[in-house]
Amino acid sequence: MDRLVQVAKALADSNRLKVLAFIAQNKEVCVCEVSQTLGYSQPLASKYLKQLKVAGIIKSQRSGKWSIYSLDDTKLIEPFLDELQKIALPKIQKCPRC
Repeated sequence: MDRLVQVAKALADSNRLKVLAFIAQNKEVCVCEVSQTLGYSQPLASKYLKQLKVAGIIKSQRSGKWSIYSLDDTKLIEPFLDELQKIALPKIQKCPRC
C-alpha cells in the first residue's frame, strides 16, 4: 500500500509527468538533457528525477560522474505511459558531457 501511495504522489504533478514522458520517449537521459530540453533549472530537474526514483518509477545508473535515468518497473504505471506517449515534447537536446 505504501508503494502505491508513493507512486500516486509522484504521478500527481504535471511537471513530473512531463519528465516521465520525456524519459519514456528517449529511453535514457541525464539531468542535463531533462533540464535543457524541458526548460527546468538543473536543481528542479534533479528534484523531479529524485521524486520519481524514490517512488520506484525510474532508476539510475552511473556513467562516469553522470547519472543516467531510465524507466524502472513499468507494470504499475503502464496505463499512464500509454497516455504520456500522446504528449508532444521538444526534441531532446543531447548533453555533450554525457
